[in-house]
Amino acid sequence: MNLKFLTKLKISIPIPVFGTGCGVLGLSLSKVSLNLGKYASTLLKALEYRGYDSTGGVFQTKNMEVTLLKDVGAPSTLVKTLGIEEQAGKIFCGQVRWATFGTVTKKNAQPHIVKCKNFIYGAHNGNITNTRELKKFLLSEGHNVVSDNDGEMLVHTVEHYFDNELSKIASNEHFIPEKRRACMRQAIINASKKMVGSYAAVIVDPHTEMVYAIKAGSSLYFGIGEIDSNNFGLASSDLTAVLRFTKMLVNLREGEFVEYDQNNFNVYAFKDLKIKRPNQPDLIIKQGSKIEKKPVRSKLRAEDTELIPPFEYFMEQEIQAEIETSGKLIKLFQGGSNTGRRMVELLKRENIHEEMKDIGENILKKDDFQKQSKIFNKFNDSEKAAEFYRKVREEYTSIYDVLVTEGFEKKYFFSTDKNTFIDLLESHFDKKKLLIAKALDSISELSDVKQFQESIRNFLEIIDNSIKNNRNIYTIACGTSFHASKVAALFFNEIANLEIIPCLPGDFRGQYSKSLKDNDVIIGVSQSGETKDLIDIFNDVEDSGLKIKMIVLANNMNSTLGQEKSDVSIPIFCGPEIAVPATKSFINQITLFYYLAIKIAELKLENLKKENGSQDLIRELSRKLDQRYKSIEDIPKLIEDTIATSREGIEYISSKIYMEPSLHILATKMIGVAKEGALKIRETVLNHAEGGEASEFKHGPNTILGKNTVFGFKNVRKMIRYFNEILEKAFDLA
Repeated sequence: MNLKFLTKLKISIPIPVFGTGCGVLGLSLSKVSLNLGKYASTLLKALEYRGYDSTGGVFQTKNMEVTLLKDVGAPSTLVKTLGIEEQAGKIFCGQVRWATFGTVTKKNAQPHIVKCKNFIYGAHNGNITNTRELKKFLLSEGHNVVSDNDGEMLVHTVEHYFDNELSKIASNEHFIPEKRRACMRQAIINASKKMVGSYAAVIVDPHTEMVYAIKAGSSLYFGIGEIDSNNFGLASSDLTAVLRFTKMLVNLREGEFVEYDQNNFNVYAFKDLKIKRPNQPDLIIKQGSKIEKKPVRSKLRAEDTELIPPFEYFMEQEIQAEIETSGKLIKLFQGGSNTGRRMVELLKRENIHEEMKDIGENILKKDDFQKQSKIFNKFNDSEKAAEFYRKVREEYTSIYDVLVTEGFEKKYFFSTDKNTFIDLLESHFDKKKLLIAKALDSISELSDVKQFQESIRNFLEIIDNSIKNNRNIYTIACGTSFHASKVAALFFNEIANLEIIPCLPGDFRGQYSKSLKDNDVIIGVSQSGETKDLIDIFNDVEDSGLKIKMIVLANNMNSTLGQEKSDVSIPIFCGPEIAVPATKSFINQITLFYYLAIKIAELKLENLKKENGSQDLIRELSRKLDQRYKSIEDIPKLIEDTIATSREGIEYISSKIYMEPSLHILATKMIGVAKEGALKIRETVLNHAEGGEASEFKHGPNTILGKNTVFGFKNVRKMIRYFNEILEKAFDLA
């Protein structure tokens, strides 16, 4: 057999870099604007952290004229080079991509315009996992599929079912807006049944100029507002992008989609929904049903998501913010901030607590800022407010002295409604207004504390029942939240002598889902509260009919898990996560778990006292418990000291290892921290890193480190060249 042809064979290995992310946008204006390109550029750049493999946008003017601009590259560059900034129009559909299905090419970039059977366009973020099957189906149905991108499959699939629905009505009715919109709504329902995966999508029908934003397991936010005397509706994968344009948000649940233009919106269910409600029967919503929703003013501010000097990078800013966010969570453990408690005591002494409470409640009931401001300013202009301010200034100097410190509202406002009260100051430094806003915030903070304490009581009741019935407690989470759960297992074991079983969703399905029994407990952990794999497990457990309580630890309490799926939900209060790698949420998750472990230890101690247990043991456990409670107060300072004292060492070590292609972080007991450290390296510098148990390192990993290991891209090239030389020599000798 002649193998000489192999001497001409040159081996090359493409090295793909996979990621997760993507972001989708849909903006509809009331009239054509010359500034649409500028708005689009702002939105695309706000989503750059979600994807920069490719960037694209469709701009629609009038008479169904559309312009598609897309290419490989990051939005910070392409908004200029593609001319996105200069576009005029009425509707914008945009996307930033982090490649999963399909390589990084212009064809695979989104959005996609399709005209096989009907003219629509759209984009998505997320993953359609049956993309190959969909492509075969679409090609067999006569669609012109030009890419391997799952976003194109989604748009074609909606187009396919849209055409099916239109074929059911008379051809002269195809362009009657009401009929056409009804057909599109049904098409979205039918397409969602055909597609498998987790995604959010924006679809536009150019004929009706209606935009459809679909939430199917991935994050999606919708807001309405006005810009440059132009009403708009805006959908985005990212909340901060919406907040740059409006604070009036419409909450979308998983399984819903919104049909909107610049002036109107309607929300529908694209599947049957079952929503848990505290102390009420579950809310059942049938597929296709219209869901009444009202816009609500967001409690977040765009300023909370911006890069603030002297920081140059979001990651650096977020790490520094861990000191503040952990401290604010700990204040909840302690019954509220010192300034908040002192302010409430003052209000009660001056007999205006109830009046201020009513004012705060009335402000929070109003969604319109002007109405909120009117209530606030009416009291501010009253004689009672003037008298209250005079008393504080003259008789409560300790409060007044703090009031006039720089950045007071950033340091001393703690409630979940704080941004509403800060906004009412309207950036004017008015000490009387600041005092009133602080008083309202303090009352609201007290309400937060009561809700938090109620959640903790309910949590302890569920855990106590599980302990008494000798049942299992599982924590289920993904990524950073899973690593926090691994740390939690250590805390619960060491502090409360209680076993919890941390699981990834897939492991839970494979190892425990068929073994569940009544009185088991499931604790779901999710920063966003929208983790699709976790929602699916909660749905399955609920459908099992077993008496299993489900608890959620989440940052976004207005989420699917926080509002609809849990018996008890506990906030981690870390504020918005801006950087892609989680920072504040991990710290607050493990801080909260530490506190919960202490509370369970306290519960078990109380039970021991009721059972007349050994007094020596009770005294010893009480002593340890007191030490644990005191240690909570040290957490923010320990974080601050760690950041300050480790900077030089970190810079030295990173300068030595930053070019290494692979790292192993080893730990004993604290495996959750090792895994989280490895995840941070993978997320920030895209280097391979693994975190694991130190004793396991000798069982395999260390044996592969040596001459057979390829270190870095430059060595890949050397290896291939060397292999080609060996082949040539071998066949010369043949």
